[in-house]
Amino acid sequence: MKVNRIKYLAAIIGILLVATSSTQLVSAQADEIRESFDNESLQGWDHSEGVFVSEGALQVPPDNFAVRFTGPPGTSISFDFKRSGPGAIIVRYAISPDGEYALIIHDEGVVLQKGGEGPPTLLQESPWEGSSSEWQTVTVKLNTDGQQISIGDSVLITTQEETVLRGSGIGFWVEGEGTASLDNLVISGLTPPEERAAQGAELPLAVEEEPPAEPTPEAAGDGRITAQDLISELTTSQVSPTDLTTLLINLGLSAVLSYILSRVYVHWGSSLSNRRRFAANFILITVTTTFIIMVVRSSVALSLGLVGALSIVRFRSAVKEPEELAYLFFAIAIGIGLGDNQRMITVIALAAAILVLGILRLFRGRQADFNLHITVSSSGTGKADFESVVDTLQENCAQMKLIRFDETSQAQEISFLAEFRDMKQLKQAKAALQGLSDDLQISFLDNKGVW
Repeated sequence: MKVNRIKYLAAIIGILLVATSSTQLVSAQADEIRESFDNESLQGWDHSEGVFVSEGALQVPPDNFAVRFTGPPGTSISFDFKRSGPGAIIVRYAISPDGEYALIIHDEGVVLQKGGEGPPTLLQESPWEGSSSEWQTVTVKLNTDGQQISIGDSVLITTQEETVLRGSGIGFWVEGEGTASLDNLVISGLTPPEERAAQGAELPLAVEEEPPAEPTPEAAGDGRITAQDLISELTTSQVSPTDLTTLLINLGLSAVLSYILSRVYVHWGSSLSNRRRFAANFILITVTTTFIIMVVRSSVALSLGLVGALSIVRFRSAVKEPEELAYLFFAIAIGIGLGDNQRMITVIALAAAILVLGILRLFRGRQADFNLHITVSSSGTGKADFESVVDTLQENCAQMKLIRFDETSQAQEISFLAEFRDMKQLKQAKAALQGLSDDLQISFLDNKGVW
């Protein structure tokens, strides 16, 4: 009873941690967001596996990214950066369904692009003579008719636009050789204009007035939820398109690799149970493990919640032989590898395992591939001769092994392990045994099956 209480307590703690982290994210979206990267867990960020926090700064190595969705759109963005080598920092901000801005800071200057449905549009570019190896402060101010971008005290880009994007996401991508360090991210002007007007505050020039939204059934007080609202809730996500593509690729690859593993187990395994039925579980186990690892790998709170949830679940899988357990572990290992985006390593490991199993199969030969139990019983005057039964089976099966022999003056019972390569060979053996005596009784018991 005490153990069960501990398990339930662990589950509750995990759930509370997840709920607390979600509450903190919501409360941070009041008027501005300040991120000094003091928490190594990167709470609220979606990022690639190479991103980490060191010495109070976000470290983004080449070919890696970090993205955060802030909620309401901001009107001012500032952050500090420096690079440890040549390359470029791509800052995508105001991310929305209509498009996004991409600010590219490279060794010779800065470039501002505007993306949408088609190819990105070049808004403006400007040279910059500063040193990216030292800390620099970038400031972006979004106005109703354009934006202004500066590094330090130098205003480098000023644009005039008919439509200024007002998305809620910001992300950092790094290309080249040097790792980018980012710190002191501040996104201000997050309070929606309607709330500022209700508080009697003066609307800043940087906030674009939005037309009043049409009243919904919820606002009218009837409490109804339309189908459009449900679809919007289901499709709203903080996962970037790149992450969604990665998830689909990994899940598809996990299904393919687990299917290959199941075929190897069916044809090369030596387990006495029904291998086809047992191998059918590999695909579901691998895909589930891949999904779980991809969900929890970037969040400490979710990882603890998973531990708490699994502590109250007991798996009662009837594993009869060590070989079955080994294949189950391998299926889980494939899921963990793909969930952590280690695709090449996972594929190489599976190929190496198949190669080793194939070599062992050659050395082992066919001595353990018995697929049927055969019991031959006879009594009275129709009792069959022992040598005749053995000779008949040897002529009509690939190989056989005597496992039991009982005989009295009136009866005789002989048990064998035998291998039949196909159903035709089994029928021939049955007919030959029945030809020895009319009173002969034959029992065939499935061991691994004949196919």
